[in-house]
Amino acid sequence: MAAADRPPVSESYELGQRALGDLRGDFVAWLEENVEVDEEVGAAAVAEALTVGAGGLLTVRSGAVISRLTPVDVEALTAQVIPAMVSDSGTPEPAEMQEDLEAIWYQFLAFLGETGRWTGSQGDLETSLTLLAGEPPELAEVFAAAAEGVDEGEEDATVLASFPVRAAQAVLAHVGEGLVVPDDAELAPDSVTAVLALFENPIPITADQDGEPQDLEDVPWLRQVVLTMIDLDLLDGDDETLLVPGAEAQEWLDPTPEPRELRRLLVGRFVLDDPGTLDGGFSITEAVMPTVLASAVAGNPFDDAALDELVVNADVLGPAAGVAVEELRERLSDLAVFGILSESAPWTVARGYWPALAAAAAEEDGDEDPLGDLFGDGEPHWLENVMGQLGVGDDQVQQIRNILGGR
Repeated sequence: MAAADRPPVSESYELGQRALGDLRGDFVAWLEENVEVDEEVGAAAVAEALTVGAGGLLTVRSGAVISRLTPVDVEALTAQVIPAMVSDSGTPEPAEMQEDLEAIWYQFLAFLGETGRWTGSQGDLETSLTLLAGEPPELAEVFAAAAEGVDEGEEDATVLASFPVRAAQAVLAHVGEGLVVPDDAELAPDSVTAVLALFENPIPITADQDGEPQDLEDVPWLRQVVLTMIDLDLLDGDDETLLVPGAEAQEWLDPTPEPRELRRLLVGRFVLDDPGTLDGGFSITEAVMPTVLASAVAGNPFDDAALDELVVNADVLGPAAGVAVEELRERLSDLAVFGILSESAPWTVARGYWPALAAAAAEEDGDEDPLGDLFGDGEPHWLENVMGQLGVGDDQVQQIRNILGGR
């Protein structure tokens, strides 16, 4: 919409005012009760911007009805009206203003839907909300934003007492100055038994505990810790028959930046990785776990109903998908037994773990997309792919979108 084709702002504003009518005041009241609006902006200013935008929309789409916008109306908003408002403002941050104005319209349509004032079809409402929602946030950004609010004292108190750190300490204590190991395994069965003896039950162990030495593969969480320690140079396994403390083992518990980052990776990987696929293979649990925990750190934890919905909706892919989601539930329960997650749903994780999750998520975010082969190159962010394949409901997908800004 060229500037020469647009009516004066005053006319656009009056047109929007007439179109909104009583909805404007009701929207302001709803915002004040349901949405955290920047204090420097205020709900009234949001309504002002909405009014100008409504007038602009009716200028380019004269047949539009504010209470039943079609996807075509919304596309006109995002492609013509809002860019014109941004251009007229002369803002030095046009992209940010575009997002803010789209967010206003998202909240307005949500208000119409939630209060029964929407007069169009449900399909048009859902499509219009999707058009205004924008791209879902990168989960690494969600964790990073949450971790910024955690001070080092709180982090150290949580992480140093955490199960994976205690497990790593137990392994190092058993290895001592050096430990002979089989050439086809990281630890011998008697070493596995010795390390396990240092822990009180219950801890998730898949093998029968009959007093006999256990292979490391029978205790996935311990193998996960050992392999991660080798990768982080806490253990040196270059000699296939000798395991010794690694270069980082001497100072890894110190309250300084480098050891702290190492502990973050150890703990974060322990939480986010699937111990069942350490040697490769695709894991729905590993793919979905970051989403579940990102929602938790953002204050929207998954409850039993949400996980039940995940199981029900996964049935569209047959029994295998349902089994995969049940494995996710089991993994959450295991992490609860380890003391990392809440004992039951809604699944939450203590603030002290957030920097560890952020470090592990950032590391994964820099790796090649593990789902590329499954879903094809060039597909959208893996979150939508996985959630779509599992048949997750629109409310849950939107919940993840909401994490970083309420849209």
